[in-house]
Amino acid sequence: MKDLLLILSIVLLGRCSAVIDARQFPKPEISIGFNIDHDTTSGSLGGAVPRVRWQTDDISIGGLFDVQGGIDMTVTDVQTPPETHVWGEMKRFFRTNSNGNTEAVTTSESAISIRGDMDANEREIIDLDLRINGFNNIAGIRVLGSADLKSNTIGVDQILASTSVDAPYIGGKLKINPRYDLRSNVPDATVGYSFRDTSFKVDGQSKKLTMSHIFAKNNKIIPSLTMSKPGPGGLGKGILPQDFSLSYCRDLQTGGQVTTTWKPDDSISIRWNDGGWDATIRAPIEGYYKSNGGIRVSMKQNVDVSL
Repeated sequence: MKDLLLILSIVLLGRCSAVIDARQFPKPEISIGFNIDHDTTSGSLGGAVPRVRWQTDDISIGGLFDVQGGIDMTVTDVQTPPETHVWGEMKRFFRTNSNGNTEAVTTSESAISIRGDMDANEREIIDLDLRINGFNNIAGIRVLGSADLKSNTIGVDQILASTSVDAPYIGGKLKINPRYDLRSNVPDATVGYSFRDTSFKVDGQSKKLTMSHIFAKNNKIIPSLTMSKPGPGGLGKGILPQDFSLSYCRDLQTGGQVTTTWKPDDSISIRWNDGGWDATIRAPIEGYYKSNGGIRVSMKQNVDVSL
């Protein structure tokens, strides 16, 4: 525990150094989000959500580590304290040549980083995120946990790994992401395969198969199928309409995206995302005229404020 607190202290000291020594003080990013939907926040600001984000530049510590920190504050109600999160991160990069020695000429890059996030309104818990990536991100491991400052304990919640290799014989790229939840003791994994403009992904926990195919450069079709849970006696229920969905996605010239999703016996939805603008219209297959459960419209817009 002492070593962990020392690491986090170094990160915080790095943040202080950035404030004191930096010739140009980094400007905060200020944005105001406007949410208009059936789930609009009930705070005193209504659908307006002001947000302020500030972070330091990377600060090198003796050429061995890079440290960075920041703060993220969101206001939803003037009568309650803003949602404030403070974070700090320390990372180090390793570069090696083909002989395995550290040289100027590199052929492989690895990195290790640890990040701590703390809710300013609940300062007894620090969320921890440890990441190790190697061989130019071909393989990696991630450990999620938390440190309880009141009881001086550290807990590990999840372990996630990833690896990406060239598929033998058939070509393409194979990506495997095993996961393990230490709280529920449940192992899980996702397996993906991509070849040219087509990709497949299987999620073990949700038992979902997703395929994606790109055509005409800016168009993508994405069918997905979720296996139904077995019935009594372990007998399968077969493929039901609600287990299937089909999405069509088109990239816009402005950099945005329009996605239409059809779920048989459920709904049709259209989502338009273009920079800070996000709008969704969802209509059920049946009962679209009803006041409850009828057509729903959600619009979100982020407006950046310049200082």
